[in-house]
Amino acid sequence: MPAKKPSGKYLARATAFAQAIDVGTAIAKTVPGSGWEEWNDLFKRPALEPEPAFATLSSLAYLEDAFFTHWNDASGEHIESFWQRLAERGLPFQRKDIVREVLSRGRIRTEMEYQSIVDALAIQRQLERLSHDEAEHLNRMVGEFEQRANRAHRSRSR
Repeated sequence: MPAKKPSGKYLARATAFAQAIDVGTAIAKTVPGSGWEEWNDLFKRPALEPEPAFATLSSLAYLEDAFFTHWNDASGEHIESFWQRLAERGLPFQRKDIVREVLSRGRIRTEMEYQSIVDALAIQRQLERLSHDEAEHLNRMVGEFEQRANRAHRSRSR
């Protein structure tokens, strides 16, 4: 049986994502220590040449989330330039403030959100973007998510 080809929707989204990576790479080359050298191997190639099992929009969402985490969480002129260039090119990506989204919702829903919150929590506190109460609330939500994940894991292993 031949391998299933990615859908047209997948290919369109992956192409747009690759363009966003190219924009990010061009900008990041001017920022020391940005790690742009690895982006083709980590994000672009897997998006454009996925293994058949990963040629899904949900798998692509994981790649996008990993790539855009830096561009969503960091600040500075180069970050603003990145989002402006994506908008100018009409690419379908918008800056998200996952921490604020989770705080307003009151719950971490997905593993991707969980990872983003865990990664961003200390940085947001250092940059004084979170109050003490907000940080405590996020810590509680992290603990609640971990408990739900542990319960789900235990019930599957029985």
